[in-house]
Amino acid sequence: MEGDNRLSDWWAWERRPGTPCREPSGEACDHYRRYREDVALLADLGLNTHRFSVEWARIEPSDGVFAADALEHYRDVVAATRERALVPMVTLNHFTLPGWVAARGGWRDPATPARFERYCRRVVDALGPDVDWYCTVNEPGVVAFGGYLGALGFPPGTRDVGSWKRAIRGLVEGHRRARGVVRELRPGAQVGATHSLQAWEARGGGRALEAYLRRMNEDVFLEACADDDFVGVQTYSSVRLSAPGIAGPLVHAAVSLPPIEAVFVPLATRIGTHMVDSAVARSGTRTTQMGYEYRPEAVAATIRRVASMLPGKAIVVTEHGVATDDDADRVEFILRGLAAIHALIDDGIPIRGYIHWSLLDNFEWALGYAMRFGMIRVDRATQERTVLPSARLLGHIAATGVAPAWTGSADLRDPFGAGAVPGT
Repeated sequence: MEGDNRLSDWWAWERRPGTPCREPSGEACDHYRRYREDVALLADLGLNTHRFSVEWARIEPSDGVFAADALEHYRDVVAATRERALVPMVTLNHFTLPGWVAARGGWRDPATPARFERYCRRVVDALGPDVDWYCTVNEPGVVAFGGYLGALGFPPGTRDVGSWKRAIRGLVEGHRRARGVVRELRPGAQVGATHSLQAWEARGGGRALEAYLRRMNEDVFLEACADDDFVGVQTYSSVRLSAPGIAGPLVHAAVSLPPIEAVFVPLATRIGTHMVDSAVARSGTRTTQMGYEYRPEAVAATIRRVASMLPGKAIVVTEHGVATDDDADRVEFILRGLAAIHALIDDGIPIRGYIHWSLLDNFEWALGYAMRFGMIRVDRATQERTVLPSARLLGHIAATGVAPAWTGSADLRDPFGAGAVPGT
């Protein structure tokens, strides 16, 4: 997060008693003020793309009132990005909503997609011809499941299937309207949504749950993106569904959708937790700080699935990363993940790019700052940035187009040593 996003629904949510938020976001990585420094780091490392989000709550702080200074700020972020010969990829909505939109029901409100379209029109018009890549909505399935079914501790924290379904409809319509705006105002730009996709591994009773979750959290959104220019794939691990305490009630109700939904809401939080930490209970399984199974190659399974659903569609890996305090794990994650992706390119799948999550240690929503995703470490007390070996590695790959094969060798865990970043 940019930090100090005081007019958003998340800022209010994280301070509300009883929510699962571990800590407030505060100034986060202070990227809102330090973006020129961060963009310079990106360029000096040899990286070539800056994916960032614009904040609806800053741009439209109240209904129909647009902040000229906020629009000018994001114009300058784009300019700073282009000045360093980086490609700006702009995400129009990344989880948060303006407080006034949330107060009216958020994505459940039938009027929200039209309001989102109006906001997108202002943004795309303001940024002009300097942005060639747009992501409309980041992980709509997570937004709906995590907030409107209450499964992941996101606002608004409702817990009913009706809210969930209304939010799904709103997010789909919002995406379509945003795509239309980009096509109208920037017909040469590439536009698509980004999707949180799981490499599902279900056994026994878990298969009914897998089919239901895949349909509601993934397929409904992928189908709505059939006319997009690209599909953004975001995969961190696999999810194994076999726990009888979670899947069992759904198995017996699987003959039709209404019975599944009748038992789904009471289980939603348990299912969401299980999706996060299902690997932890498996003895001997290597896991990340998030509790995910350490499985960089899982992204290949989700890319193949998108390619089968939307044949010929361009694919961009818009997020792939690992939460860890040991950057050697991140180096390995990058190399193993890229090897799996490269094999798909050899198979003819049109993969256009790879963006790692994340450049900086980030605020991980309800989990706060405990999770370390950054290739650049951020000191929370001083905001000092420290470049890690993984950043040097990915920059070298981006600059040369060559990724060394992962062999488990110690010299690949810090391929450039602890010295200066190439190019600085």
